[in-house]
Parts: sequence; C-alpha cells; structure tokens
Amino acid sequence: MSTPPREPDDRDLHEMMSRLEQEFHARPQSPEQRYTPPPGDTPAPTPIVEEAYGAPRRIRLELPLSPPRAIFVLLAINVIMYGISVFVGGRIGWNNALYVLGGKENQAIDAGQWWRLLTPMVLHGNLTHLLFNSWALYALGTEAERVYGTLRFLAIYLLSGLAGSIASYVFNPDVLSVGASGAIFGLLGALAAFAFTARSFVGWEASKMQLGQMATLAVINLAFGFVVPNIDNSAHIGGLIIGGISGLALAPRYVIERRTYMPTVERRDVPLIGWIVAAVLLVGLVGWFLVAQP
Repeated sequence: MSTPPREPDDRDLHEMMSRLEQEFHARPQSPEQRYTPPPGDTPAPTPIVEEAYGAPRRIRLELPLSPPRAIFVLLAINVIMYGISVFVGGRIGWNNALYVLGGKENQAIDAGQWWRLLTPMVLHGNLTHLLFNSWALYALGTEAERVYGTLRFLAIYLLSGLAGSIASYVFNPDVLSVGASGAIFGLLGALAAFAFTARSFVGWEASKMQLGQMATLAVINLAFGFVVPNIDNSAHIGGLIIGGISGLALAPRYVIERRTYMPTVERRDVPLIGWIVAAVLLVGLVGWFLVAQP
C-alpha cells in the first residue's frame, strides 16, 4: 500500500533553507535587497532563516615549494674540496694549495685564467671558515631553493658568487681570496627580494618583519667583516647586490584566487622575463670585468 505524497509546508522550506545556509554560508538578504511586491499584491510567505552562524572557517593555503636538492650537492662539493685542500696543502703548503686549486689571484686571472672567478666558491681558508659558510649555506640555501626552485636557485647562487669574485678582483687586487661568502650573501639578498614581492600574498606585516630580519643579518655580517681582518667585504657587498637584483627578477609571483568556492594559490609571473634579466646581469658582470682589466 502506498501513501500519497505530502504537500511541502513552511517547516520543510525552513529546514531546506537552513541546510543551504550551512553549506554555502549564505546570509539572508538585507532589507534593501529583498523583493517588495507592488501595492495590492499579497506577498508570499517569507521563510525565516536563523542568524546562528558558527565561527569563520580557516583555510590553510600553501605555496608550491620545491624540494631542496642542489643545496646538498653544493655542501658536499665544499667539504670534498676542503679535504683535497688539506691533502695538497700538507705537501706544498696551504696558500700554495689554495692557489693551485683555484683561489682568486689577480695576476693569474689577468694571464687568462678566468675560471678563477668561479672556483673560489668551493674553497675555504680554514675549518672555521668552512663550518660557518656551510651553516649559512644550509640555512639560507635550503629556504632559497624551496622558494625559487633548483634552476633559479643555482642561477642566483652562481651570479652572486661571480659578482663577489669580480668585486674582489676590482677592489682587493692584492689578496688571494677564497670562499662562498659572496654567493651566500646573494642568497640573503634573494630571500629579501622574495619577501618584498610576496607582500600582497603574505601580508605587509609579515613581509616587513622578514625584510627587517634579512637587513639586520646583512648589516651584522658586513659590520663583522669591516672589523675582523682578512675578510673580503667587497665580495660580500657585490654578491648581496646581484643576489637581490636577480632574486627580484626570478622571484615567483603568487596570488590567491578567490573567485572559486575554495581559494587556491596561483602563480602569475612570466618566468622568461626573469631569465632575460639574469642574462643581462651576466653580460653586465662580464663587461665590468673586461673594463676593469689592465
């Protein structure tokens, strides 16, 4: 035996509207937005929607970060090269070993050994130098590679290291210089650049706090370099500047897409433009070096 269907009443409509409200968080219309029937018409019964709302729902959005890989290769190369330096230095002397393995030495560079503008990045003057640079490279490099991706991270690192070596070549021509400090300062500049470009995504307060931390770290280390002897601050400043510029050009731009029901993070930059700027920086650095040569 079947029962004839029941006609829906106001209670059914009220229950349906309540469920729709809970699902889509739709608030009742304001009095200005509600439909007002013409005079003489009988208005239809309006369902009553309760104003009981729960707490606003928080949605966690995550950046599409890259896993750090190259940073560990760079750390391994630095450690291996230090071991080779110790081995060779035990036979021909420490300074001679650093020279043979590729330290920045102006006379050798002027003689055509341009590769010495890059090889100092994998050499270190002593164990303390290696440990400090390795810690800084791990702390800054891991974050930079996660944010920029491996290829852009390596581009920033190499450009900054090259800029540091050329700055040392120009402003400290009489010293044998080694170390990855110029490239590491470049990573510091790149992270500051990303904090600036991401200000609309993470918020001005978080961006300013991050920029302040990066600036404080840079000032402390540069001041340390001016006070302590045998530190090539020209390489630090050169790497910091080029790292900031290249980081600004290569930084991914993210926005929150709010037009969908569930907000998403989208990337809105044009990577080709960043790579063109990086190529221009490389050409500019090479031109600076050629002009500075005697």
